[in-house]
Amino acid sequence: MFNHSMNIFFYQRQILIAILMLLIILQHYIFRPELNNIFFRILCNLIGSVVNNKIRVHGNTDGINNSNLLLMANHYDGFSDANNLYNLYRKHNSINILNTIVKADFLGNPNDKKIYKLFNYLKGAILESLGLIPYIRGDKDDGVIVKNKIKECLEKGKNILIYPEGVAHRNGIPVAFKQGIFNLAVENKMNILPITIKYNRDIGSEKGEPANIELLFDNEVDIYIHEVIRETDDCYKANDPVALKHKVFDIISSPFGELANRSV
Repeated sequence: MFNHSMNIFFYQRQILIAILMLLIILQHYIFRPELNNIFFRILCNLIGSVVNNKIRVHGNTDGINNSNLLLMANHYDGFSDANNLYNLYRKHNSINILNTIVKADFLGNPNDKKIYKLFNYLKGAILESLGLIPYIRGDKDDGVIVKNKIKECLEKGKNILIYPEGVAHRNGIPVAFKQGIFNLAVENKMNILPITIKYNRDIGSEKGEPANIELLFDNEVDIYIHEVIRETDDCYKANDPVALKHKVFDIISSPFGELANRSV
C-alpha cells in the first residue's frame, strides 16, 4: 500500500513538472526577451504560492546581489530546493542571471519510459529557458565542457547555483563534497556564496528512491545566507582547493550542528 501510494505521488510530481516545462517553453518562444524575466518571476511566485512553504531567511542577503558568483547549497529535493532558492535569488538580484548545474538526465533519457521521455526531445529549449547546465556524471570529457561553461557564464557576469555533493539527501545534511568545482574555483579565483537550506522535516530522498510529492507542501524552511568567500581568502592565497572544500562544507553544515560529518 505504501509503495503504491508513493508511486502515485511520484507520477503526480512528474505531471506537475511536465506542465511547468510546457509553460517555460511557451515563454521561451512566445515572449520577447525583456519579458522572459517577468514571466519567470511570476511563474516562480505562482509555484511558491501553491507549494505554500513558509521561508525564514537568516544572514545578510547583500551577498546575493553580486555577479561572478558561485552559490553553493546543500540538497534535499531538486524541485523544492530550486524553487525556494530561485525565489530568494530573484528578490535580491534582478539583474544577473542565475544558472544551475544539473544532471544530464534531469529531464529523462531515451530509455526512460515515464513522462520525462517526451521532454527529452524538447530538452534544449527547456535547459536554455531555465538556465540549466547539464553534466554527465563520471564523464571526464563532459566535465571539461561543463567547467568551460561555468567560466564562460561567470565571465559574462552571470551567477551559478551548484549543489557540490551532486546528490540529494533525505534529511539534507551534507555528507561529502566533490573536489572538482573547488579546483576550478581556486584556479580561477571564483567567489563563493555558501547557503544552507533547512526544512522542518525530512522532505528529500536518497539516490534511487522515489520522491514523495506530499512532503514538498506546507513546510517551514530556514535559509541561511553566509558570508561570501572571496579571492582574498587564505585558501586562495595558499592555492589550496582541499582547504576551500572543507571550509565551504563546514560553513554550509553549521546550522545542522553535530549531525553533520565531513568526509575527507
